[in-house]
Amino acid sequence: MKRFVLPLLSIVFITACEEVPPIIDFSLPYKTKDTTYIASTVPSAQHKAVLIEDITGVRCTNCPQAAAKISEVINEKSEDSVVAIALYTNHLPSFTTPWDGFPLCNSAIATTIVDYYGVPNGLPNGYVDRNIFAPSTVRFNAYTTWKNLVNQRLKLGTPVNINLQSTVNGRVATVKLNFQYNTDASSTNHKYALYLTESKIVGMQTGAPAPSDQYEHNHVLRYSFGNPLGIPFNAPLTAGRTFEKELDYTLPAEYVMENCHLVCVVTDVTTGEVVNVRSIHLK
Repeated sequence: MKRFVLPLLSIVFITACEEVPPIIDFSLPYKTKDTTYIASTVPSAQHKAVLIEDITGVRCTNCPQAAAKISEVINEKSEDSVVAIALYTNHLPSFTTPWDGFPLCNSAIATTIVDYYGVPNGLPNGYVDRNIFAPSTVRFNAYTTWKNLVNQRLKLGTPVNINLQSTVNGRVATVKLNFQYNTDASSTNHKYALYLTESKIVGMQTGAPAPSDQYEHNHVLRYSFGNPLGIPFNAPLTAGRTFEKELDYTLPAEYVMENCHLVCVVTDVTTGEVVNVRSIHLK
C-alpha cells in the first residue's frame, strides 16, 4: 500500500472547460460528543458485515452490470451483511468524464480513496473489504468475482461492534456512533471512517439497459465526515473498550435526504482491510 499524506486537497473535476479547483476540507464537522471508556461488561460479538466498493463511471459500458451484481449480492445476503458504496472517481477519463447537464456523481473523496487503495486499469472493478485476496497483489477485483469474495469474508469474525443512529431536524443530521470491542485487539491499530451515500440519482449512463438518460445511480459516495481514509482511535483496543462520538452535519440542498445512507467503516491500519462495516438509512 502506498503511503499517503492527506492535507487539504485541491481536485479538478474532469470537464470540458477549465475550472478553479475547489478546496476540499476533510476536517470533521462540529462535534458535540467524543468520549471513550471501558464497559463493565464485554458485549457479545456482532456478525461481521462486508463492504463492496464499486469503482465506476458514467461512460462505462459494463458498469451497469457491476451495479446489478451488487443488488444481487445484497438481496441474497441482506443489507445488514453486505454494504455498498459506489466510487465515481476522476481516474480513467474515458470511463468517468461526467456528462454535461446531468447530476455530477464524481467526487474528490472517491478519488482520494482509489488513489490510496489502488487504481484499476479498467472499469468496472472494485474492492471487497479493501482486502488483497491471494494470489492477487492488488485490492481491486472484477465484479464477476465479488459474490465469491463476499462469501469468503462473511466467514470471518470481527472484534468490534458498530452501532449507528441518526436524527434529522430540518437539514441538520445528528449522527451518533458507538464502537465497542468484544475481544482484545490491543495488538492492532484501527481507524474509522463515516460516509454519506445517496441513491436514486437519475442521469446519463453508457451501457444502461434502460434509456441512457434515465439511469438510476445508487450508493453514490457524497460526503466523508473527516478524513475519508480513516480517523485513528485514541485509546488501546482492549475488550470492553467503548468509543462514543456524536456529529452534526447540515446536508446540502441538492441531496435528497430520504435517499441517503450513513456508512461507517472500521479498517486495520496495517493491512488496510475492513474489520467491520455498518450502514443505516438517514432519518
